[in-house]
Amino acid sequence: MAIRAITFDVYSALFDTVSSLTEALREFFKSRGIVGDAEQAGRTWRAKQREYLLIANSLDREPALNRRAIEAGARFALRELSPPLTADELRRLVAAWERLPPWPEVAGVLAEIRRRPYVMATLSNGDEAMQRRLLAQVPVRFDRIISTEGGKFKPHPSAYGKALAVLDVRVDELLHVAGSATDAMGATAFGIRTVWVNRTGDAVVDSRLAPANEISDLSHLLPLLDRETTYP
Repeated sequence: MAIRAITFDVYSALFDTVSSLTEALREFFKSRGIVGDAEQAGRTWRAKQREYLLIANSLDREPALNRRAIEAGARFALRELSPPLTADELRRLVAAWERLPPWPEVAGVLAEIRRRPYVMATLSNGDEAMQRRLLAQVPVRFDRIISTEGGKFKPHPSAYGKALAVLDVRVDELLHVAGSATDAMGATAFGIRTVWVNRTGDAVVDSRLAPANEISDLSHLLPLLDRETTYP
C-alpha cells in the first residue's frame, strides 16, 4: 500500500533540543554569577523531561501536559541551587523550548516533501502552541499539527492511534519519522512503518522493535521516499 501521510516527531527529529537549552542554561548561570556545566545540565534536563513522560504514562494520574514535564526536568537538573530556582527563572528557561533551532537540512527536506502528494503532519508530545511557535521557523506548511496533550504521551499506543484517526489513514498508509528510540519503538510496535532519525548513534533497547529504517539526518529520508513506486 502506498504511503499517503507522513508524521514527524518535532523534538529531536526536526529541531535541535541540545544547543538552545545549553545556551539558556549558560545565560542562567551567568545571571546567577555561578559556575555551572551548562551542557551536562542540559542533558539532565532533557533526560528527566523524557523520564517524566514515561512515568506519567505508567501512573495514569493526569492527562499529558508536556510543559509540566519540561518544568519538572528543569527543577531536577538545577535541584542543588541555593537559593532555589524561582518561578520567573523557570519561566525564562522553559521559553527556550520555543526557540529551538531546526537542524540545518530540515527546511530543504520538508520543502521537497511538500512538493509531493503526501499529507504532512506532526506527531509530538509538545502542546500545539509550542509546536506552532517552533514550526514558524520553517517555511513549510503542515496539514495537521497533532499533539498528545490531554491524552497519553508517546510511546503509548493511543498516541499513534490518534494520528491515524486525525489523518483518516490506515496503519499501512502512514510513515512516521521518529526522533528518539522510544518513539521509534512505540510507532513500530503499533505497526506503523517508521524511520528513526538517529543523530546520536543511539540504539533501541529491544531489537524486536527496531524501526524499518534508521538514518543519521533527515536528508536521507528523501531516497527512502523515492523508492515508493506509487503515490497516493
